[in-house]
Amino acid sequence: MERSILFISKYPDIVEEFLSAMKGKDFSVDTASDGEEAWAKLSGKVYHVIVTGLVLDGYNGEQIVTRINETSPDTVCIIYTTTISAAQLHFFMNKRDVFRVFLRPVDFQTEFFQALEEAFLYHEVRLMNREEETEKKQALEQGKRDMAVLSHRLEFLKRQRKAMQPYMKRLAALTLEEYAGRLNAQGKSRLNALEGEVAELCLADGGRQKENLVKAQAAVRKIAELAGR
Repeated sequence: MERSILFISKYPDIVEEFLSAMKGKDFSVDTASDGEEAWAKLSGKVYHVIVTGLVLDGYNGEQIVTRINETSPDTVCIIYTTTISAAQLHFFMNKRDVFRVFLRPVDFQTEFFQALEEAFLYHEVRLMNREEETEKKQALEQGKRDMAVLSHRLEFLKRQRKAMQPYMKRLAALTLEEYAGRLNAQGKSRLNALEGEVAELCLADGGRQKENLVKAQAAVRKIAELAGR
């Protein structure tokens, strides 16, 4: 994407001086002679850098910069004016994120041109930071969605386990009742413990079902041996 500048000044001689100084540079330059013309051009194009005076017909420089902050926050703003108060300077630098403020007259081909190059670099940094923020936000949102799915799955498994527990306990009781007559007190206690172990292994959550099945089968064999089968 070609680098672009919008230069806004009510003084035709300053506009011509700027265009002459920027001739042959590797960026495009649009100009506006008042706030309304600048407003219209900002509505149709996003600029990398804008350079504006403060005293303009129609919308003034402060309104132009405020609009840039609200609608195109990656655009870098430079103010070029005859005079500015300390309060205005503080406001623009700290409240409106203005990159540089220049007082007339200035040599457009030296210090001012260097500031433009730095402004283009600053614009790239802003874009990269915004892209990183967007990627982080998207990753965070995806993580939240994944956590919601996992939470729903875990809740479903818990409900399943809770629903199965009474049936597993009844089966354990039936087994104990069937073989209780053949066992002494120690055997009954052992049988009851093994039945509980089988139930827990069969109902266990997580991804170790195969291992749990092997353990459950081993416990069932012990039950069968204990019951005399």
